[in-house]
Amino acid sequence: MRPIIPLAILALASLSLYAGPAFAGGIGIVTTAGLHGDRVYSYEEDVNGVATQMDPEDQLNSNFGGGLEIVLGDKDLKIMGIFRGYYLQDAPQQEPKNGPIFNVRDVPRDLGVINAGLQWGILGDPGALQLTVVGTLGAGVFTNDFTGYALAEAGVGGTWMAARRIQVAASVTGGARYRKRFYPTTNVYLGARVLFD
Repeated sequence: MRPIIPLAILALASLSLYAGPAFAGGIGIVTTAGLHGDRVYSYEEDVNGVATQMDPEDQLNSNFGGGLEIVLGDKDLKIMGIFRGYYLQDAPQQEPKNGPIFNVRDVPRDLGVINAGLQWGILGDPGALQLTVVGTLGAGVFTNDFTGYALAEAGVGGTWMAARRIQVAASVTGGARYRKRFYPTTNVYLGARVLFD
């Protein structure tokens, strides 16, 4: 084999790995708070000590958190990609009302959540104030009790250019967590982004 051929392959491989500078998108911080569904199981014991499971109780418990957000796309476009990675804490479950023996999580649950999706401007100017719709898919994947879940959310929001490169974004979403069954969730997101372009 001629020595020029391996050098040409190496040069082409190096060029394919080279990434040019990115001038669109941004990075920011995001906070969130909301409610999520929980299911709690309780039991009743008869005189012989045999426990019978009662009907499960569905609850709505709070959650809050914050982390980083990356946006992809030119700030003058109405459609932008969003990626979030954030810490979330679920509040403890409440004691059920329908059984003397119960199994609840009585301490907060710490989670690491990642999600990605689209933000679409539907009314207004992306360079000033606009109304948006947001849709994301993700998962609560980093848990200390192995109770991860899939997450899907959609909602409405808005963005405002507070300065030439600073954008404030807020949204209200509804959706579902899935772990063995669907649990409703609703969240408010508020964040600030530094845009590169």
